[in-house]
Amino acid sequence: MAKLKVALLHIDPRPGELSANRALIERNVRLAASAGAKFVITPELAESGYHFADYIGTNWLGPESDLWLKHMTGLAGQLGITILLATAEHDDDDHTLYNSVFVLSPEGKVAGTHRKINIHRAHCTESWADTGKSLEVIELQGLKLGILICADAWNPDLAAGLAAKGADIIVSVANWGETPCPPESCWEKRSQETGVPVWVCNRTGVEHALSFEDASSLVAVDGKRLIGYSGPGAAILLFDWDIDKKAPLQTEFEVVLIS
Repeated sequence: MAKLKVALLHIDPRPGELSANRALIERNVRLAASAGAKFVITPELAESGYHFADYIGTNWLGPESDLWLKHMTGLAGQLGITILLATAEHDDDDHTLYNSVFVLSPEGKVAGTHRKINIHRAHCTESWADTGKSLEVIELQGLKLGILICADAWNPDLAAGLAAKGADIIVSVANWGETPCPPESCWEKRSQETGVPVWVCNRTGVEHALSFEDASSLVAVDGKRLIGYSGPGAAILLFDWDIDKKAPLQTEFEVVLIS
């Protein structure tokens, strides 16, 4: 049986606290790897927090953020794992900013990138980011990955597009609690419509008026939430994935509470 140990970092990044968030991510990536995880996923905008632009603007994006991405890419190679690192991105070619996920391979390379497509430009929190233009499947570790970022999962067409391109798994990173606009089982619906399992890495904590303490990280297969976690406590959520059956091997996460 081919299986893969996966870790979801259900953490509490603080808006604008780059050094603290980077240390938090690296520390828990290392902890997850020491627990046997070969596939580690962060929540949306883990490096900066969701409301970062209100605190530090966007001028830090560029050489400084690129240097940390290079460091984390090297860490993936050092540990021999895949890291899905969700962060703000500065495109050096056209100087555009994106809400992105970088797929960092066990070989210490960037295997692919997804840029958030369903951007609420009228929402001041996301007004700094441009809209992603492409939807691609990324192949590594024997899997064909489709990636969505938060509200990308609300649109059935994006998940359907990934399924049409042969995705084995859809990974959705998020900052999405139950208020003011709940996800309303969108991840379960996408898994049912496409027949593709969905892994969701959400977060906890509070930013401004948004509480993420009820935000759920989960695994959905065929329209059903098979494993889920939410709560005020930050945690590493571990599970074993049966690659052939496309299903988790347990009914609960192994929860490692972290500070």
